[in-house]
Amino acid sequence: MNKIVTIISFLIISVIVPAQEFIFKSYVDQNSITTDEYLRFIVESNERVQLNNLTFRDFIIRQGPYTSSSSQTTIINGKFESKKEYKSTFVLSPKKEGELVIESIKVSYDGKDYTTDRIIINVGKGQKAIQQSNSTKSNSTNNSNSKLFAKISTTKLNPFLGENILISYKIYQSIYHVRNLEVTDYDLPMSNDFWTELIEPKNKQWKEEQETINGIRYSVFTLKKEIISPQKSGKITIPAFEVTTMVNRDFFNRGIQKNLKSNTIVLNVKKLPNNPPSSFNGQVGKNYKLKVNFSKKELNVDDALDIGIEISGNGNLKQLSLPKINYPQDLEKYPEEIKSKINIKTSGISGKKQMSQLLIPRFHGEYEIPKIEFSYFDINSKQYITLTEPKSIIQVGKNNKNSVSITSNPNNYTKNEQQTVALINENIHHIKTKTELYDFSDPIFGSTYYWALIGSIPSTLLLLMFFIYNKDKLTNSDKVHMKKIIKEINQSFDIANKHLNQQKNDSFYAEIYKLWNNYLSNKFKIEIAELNREKINEKLTINGIQKEDIKSLTDILNYCEMAQYSPLTSKDAKHSYDQSKLLFNKFEKNA
Repeated sequence: MNKIVTIISFLIISVIVPAQEFIFKSYVDQNSITTDEYLRFIVESNERVQLNNLTFRDFIIRQGPYTSSSSQTTIINGKFESKKEYKSTFVLSPKKEGELVIESIKVSYDGKDYTTDRIIINVGKGQKAIQQSNSTKSNSTNNSNSKLFAKISTTKLNPFLGENILISYKIYQSIYHVRNLEVTDYDLPMSNDFWTELIEPKNKQWKEEQETINGIRYSVFTLKKEIISPQKSGKITIPAFEVTTMVNRDFFNRGIQKNLKSNTIVLNVKKLPNNPPSSFNGQVGKNYKLKVNFSKKELNVDDALDIGIEISGNGNLKQLSLPKINYPQDLEKYPEEIKSKINIKTSGISGKKQMSQLLIPRFHGEYEIPKIEFSYFDINSKQYITLTEPKSIIQVGKNNKNSVSITSNPNNYTKNEQQTVALINENIHHIKTKTELYDFSDPIFGSTYYWALIGSIPSTLLLLMFFIYNKDKLTNSDKVHMKKIIKEINQSFDIANKHLNQQKNDSFYAEIYKLWNNYLSNKFKIEIAELNREKINEKLTINGIQKEDIKSLTDILNYCEMAQYSPLTSKDAKHSYDQSKLLFNKFEKNA
């Protein structure tokens, strides 16, 4: 019975699980060797295919092919996922030195042809050849850079001014040569030439991926991804970032420290074409749409009229300025309300921005709402596009509910005549018919007023002394503001300590990072947009903060950023808390 149930379940899963896209690829375990060394060449697919009579022009097949297969089916939240893998492994040796090529392999599956990528192998002299030539130059291929390296990548090197592009900061680890990678410290670059939007990963950590580069398979660890928008044209450099890692650490091995430095990226930012439309306000992107909505176009005097404007698309919507409308003078305007719904993903920034405004007509007649225009630069067509909403006519009728009010059509009067129209209900208001007289012939001495006046003198003196003593605190707005900030910082320390005791390290570091940003921006007058390491170090140095204290603060901020991407221990968190308290007290003592 159990066997029957198993067979039926397998058949059901086979029917339910959708067919996957065919995958066919090849890779090697290393792409830099000597003439004395071998390499492994693997061909992988997710369906069984025939590899007939493979030959290699520049290599000799020493062993293989060895074939292997595996199949796995998982059920997650009721969703079936099936994964199959077929591998053929060859052991190859080079016929000569130089830049050799493993040519692409072609197979047919389900009526379509699939090919792998060409792989370039750099082959140097072997030990025998080196000894024979008595060469002192080492051509060893144990190039750690090809096995473990840091890299900045971008989706575009020649963007337009204001265009959104994706920047990724990653670490690549060869799956055959490096194991147990642990990031211990890193410093990511910052630039003032971009508008930057950080992409938040799911579960606060980027998922490990795999990539094949020139035939080598790598495990890829993402430190940060962000959408940037260049704010000036010309060449802009994204500087390299540095990473400290520990590799090959296990129970019997303390591991090896590797310091990595990434590449730099140079963007050639193109200017936008000359003579933009008058309604262009810097938006660069694609698929923009303009929607204008009137709650009604026929209403009476003193009725409410809602006008809504919505702009949606793909671009830097946070910098979007909605069109301004020149409404007729006799429409009473209330403050506009602006809402945004913006998504920041690896594919770019998309969403919409909405503005709604309440208008009330005070005269009956016909009102013209002028046409509404919005222009943007389209990165697909590489030209300006103007979206237009034509002018609209609003018909306002008389308000019959208020028989007292005098309404008139503003089109029938001059401007001065309109201002003289008044609402008159009564001619004279509030004439008093009774008069109260007071006798001031009695002397004030000894009266209640006298003793009240005498008693107020000491109170007035005390208030005057209090004001003089606290003059600086009451009149110096900076000190009053800073006193409030210090109170907020102490509250943040209490919250951080609570997270620390509960071992909520992520929440702890988020609170520490927030309190330092709050303190530094207010204490040293640093704008939030300029709150980067260089600016912080510059301001602290100008204010006489010692170098070792600046370094301690930099280490704390690095820990806060690292906690977003890799878990830190409670011991690290306790150290960060103690150092933060110590530095905060020292900064305030020296103030």
